[in-house]
Amino acid sequence: MNMTSLTRVWGRVPPGYKLILPALLILGLFQVYPIIDALAISFKHFDFLNPSAAHWAGLQNYLTLFRQISFRAAIRNTALLLIFVVPSQTILGFVLALLLNSRIRGRGFFRTIYFLPYVSPPVAIAAIVSYLFTINAPATLALMKIFHTPDVPWYATSPYALVLVALITIWMQTGLYMVLYLSGLQTIPRELYEAGAIDGASSWQMVRHVTVPMLRPTTFLVTVMGIIATLQIFDVPYMVSSIGGGVPGGPGNSTMTMVMYLYTEAFTNFNMGLASAAAFVIFGAIFVLTLLQYKFLNSDQT
Repeated sequence: MNMTSLTRVWGRVPPGYKLILPALLILGLFQVYPIIDALAISFKHFDFLNPSAAHWAGLQNYLTLFRQISFRAAIRNTALLLIFVVPSQTILGFVLALLLNSRIRGRGFFRTIYFLPYVSPPVAIAAIVSYLFTINAPATLALMKIFHTPDVPWYATSPYALVLVALITIWMQTGLYMVLYLSGLQTIPRELYEAGAIDGASSWQMVRHVTVPMLRPTTFLVTVMGIIATLQIFDVPYMVSSIGGGVPGGPGNSTMTMVMYLYTEAFTNFNMGLASAAAFVIFGAIFVLTLLQYKFLNSDQT
């Protein structure tokens, strides 16, 4: 095809497509192509230090994943975090939003305080944790008196290390979901509450029959964001397990997550084939859980 033909074809392209073409090229070059390439690598034995020796492996990488103790531990730990973290931060975010949406003094101050952990760097949090949850530390001694937990460094003791990761994650993420619920509360018409008050509904009844149903889209957004963030969690368990020179994912794989396993295989063992396979397993888990959440939301509305 010569230049004249190309010019003629380009002239027939609608102006709108011409405007979005640069964005499509950038998207394809930096997102679509890497995804397709990573998918191809997941079916190969691919050594990052010797890429020329890569060869086809079929499903071997995926089969190897589920045979490895460390990856099974990563699945177990990530599942436990999902079960504990997502409902906790969703409920706490909703309750805090209800409280801070009422007419209490210092609402702006409390909103800032609760949101502050979300923008706090994990490195700073790890430094605080190393002090608060070591032997004879304030948090360790308080929990020992209340719950009779042992006086041990939580970040270096299984299973307390994973519990610590969950608590830090809830503390960091709840402020974001509180803000999302606050924005959702602002969209609920006041007339619904006034009608409920006229009918003699109590505060709890209005929350149950007005607030919760009207915030269903916000709840869907919050839970999906929580699921994605928890399945992709890396920085908090990495910093907690690395305190005091510990091995990332330790002790004994008790804080190993799926993304941390991916990181270890890719940048420590340089096994890009296995790391790419782990990445697509994580993607599959996110896709399935999001789809189930969407189906659950729609079934509740019908």
